[in-house]
Amino acid sequence: MAADAKPPTSARRAELLAASVAYVAEHGLAELSLRPLAQAIGSSPRVLLYLFGAKEGLIREILDVGRAEQLALVERADGHRGTARQTLDLLWTWLIAPERRGALRLFFDGYVRSFDSPEGPWSDFAGKSLNDWLPPLRRVLADHPVPPTLVLAVLRGLLLDHLAATTRDHHERVQSAWTSFLDHSFPPPDTPG
Repeated sequence: MAADAKPPTSARRAELLAASVAYVAEHGLAELSLRPLAQAIGSSPRVLLYLFGAKEGLIREILDVGRAEQLALVERADGHRGTARQTLDLLWTWLIAPERRGALRLFFDGYVRSFDSPEGPWSDFAGKSLNDWLPPLRRVLADHPVPPTLVLAVLRGLLLDHLAATTRDHHERVQSAWTSFLDHSFPPPDTPG
């Protein structure tokens, strides 16, 4: 089999990819090694190499799954029939849900690593992410003067702060900052702007 060719999709491959995503969401990408990963998910390094071609191939697929999960939330919010403010707040609520913490960490891990890796498995992760998020945000903001890039920057900055928050007080300050941004950018119709 060629180095870049993948074996046909199988239930076992999908299972191992899902388990790898969960493992990396919990442990991060920084020191990812195939041996501990394989042991934790009930496989072997040899099987992982066969199924994913190389460690880099597995990392790329893990990041693709993480990016797809994030995009699915953005597109789901885009389909919401509320106001721009309601839609953005709904997206925020989905993104900060406790069960999404690992996926959020994985997203930012890949995003930051893409800055220093012009050739690695995450080389184009950040650019693709921008291209993923901006079109749905443009649709959500179609009737508002607030630039989608500003919304994306505030959203991602506060999501990073959310990940860094260690106390209830920290989380409340991050939530308050998000609410203040919405109040300033999307005031209710009867509020002087």
